[in-house]
Amino acid sequence: MHRLGGLLLRSQNIGLKALMTGSAECEEEAVRNERLVENQRLSDAMRRSWESGDFWIMYAARDNFAFDAIYWQGIDRRFFGPTAYEDDDVCDVWKERLHLLEPEEHEFMEKHEDLKLMEMEASNILAWDPDEHPLEYIRYMAKMSERSRS
Repeated sequence: MHRLGGLLLRSQNIGLKALMTGSAECEEEAVRNERLVENQRLSDAMRRSWESGDFWIMYAARDNFAFDAIYWQGIDRRFFGPTAYEDDDVCDVWKERLHLLEPEEHEFMEKHEDLKLMEMEASNILAWDPDEHPLEYIRYMAKMSERSRS
């Protein structure tokens, strides 16, 4: 996931230039044709958001599946500086950030971790089959198809 995040951040930069140029051109034409007023332009705000890194904060907040990759590839470095893991393998960066926690926060985190480990041992959570949901969906769709033929 972290490698994907690095690729995502780099690939987004490539497409962004085309998007920003196209958006600005469309806005310019719309202003000339009086379909848009000057203060309705979005491309400048979009560019500032991208350049400041605010875009990634909003994106990560909205997409929980992308959060880890985006956080460790961009947001963490923006607010807390570089780490020993500057390549795409950032799986252990969080260990470098533990000193930022207050003692109470560190204690809470350890208690929460212990609780989660106990829950994991008490349940069958590790036996989850990632293919089970798609298989169940296929069975459901086959059943629905069968019903529609009847």
